[in-house]
Amino acid sequence: MAGARVFPEEKAHDILIGESWLGRVVNGLGEPLDGKGRLNGNDLLPPLPPSVNPLTRRSVDEPLDVGVKAINGLLTIGKGQRVGLMAGSGVGKSVLLGMITRQTKADIVVVGLIGERGREVKEFIDHSLGADGLAKSIVVVAPADESPLMRLKATELCHSIAAWFRDRGHHVLLLVDSLTRYAMAQREIALSLGEPPATKGYPPSAFGMIPKTGRKRRQQRKRGIDDRHLHRAGGR
Repeated sequence: MAGARVFPEEKAHDILIGESWLGRVVNGLGEPLDGKGRLNGNDLLPPLPPSVNPLTRRSVDEPLDVGVKAINGLLTIGKGQRVGLMAGSGVGKSVLLGMITRQTKADIVVVGLIGERGREVKEFIDHSLGADGLAKSIVVVAPADESPLMRLKATELCHSIAAWFRDRGHHVLLLVDSLTRYAMAQREIALSLGEPPATKGYPPSAFGMIPKTGRKRRQQRKRGIDDRHLHRAGGR
């Protein structure tokens, strides 16, 4: 409401997480979107996980079966590896993402649908992911009609959730569709705050945020996170 007084809170929004999050769909604030009731948890989820000590990181020395023979045979992916899938719109990235989500041999799958159209979000959950895939997954959604701040929070929440399950000994597969729209959200916010544009209109802060999120959830001894990030060619 215009003219209303605004009072800042003394702390960030608290999110409690637990095993009950499996099979659920949430927004960037950790609020349920699937109508299955409230989410329960006992542990406080940090906004972003702390950086991993480089001396505790495992080497990428074990192949990961993603359930797609062409990838397993020709483009073998290792456990703990970070992978970017870059292509234009409408060529099947989300379909491939659904196949990897359902068929990868991982304990937990965390999926971030960032900046997608609402129709595409529902189609991915109902058809690409399916009931079997959703049962071992947590889906974080921030569609295109959400504010850029919510798109940033949703992306960061994905990484925090994945790190929480990793720290409890689970093998986690993290998928974000798409990291390009994460950068676009930061561009909207930074330009509105007066930050100067650089390459393709992206401010310097956008280039610093992407590697920062990647460094915070690498693989630790005997547990890890496998990352799949989608990038849309040409910034679409």
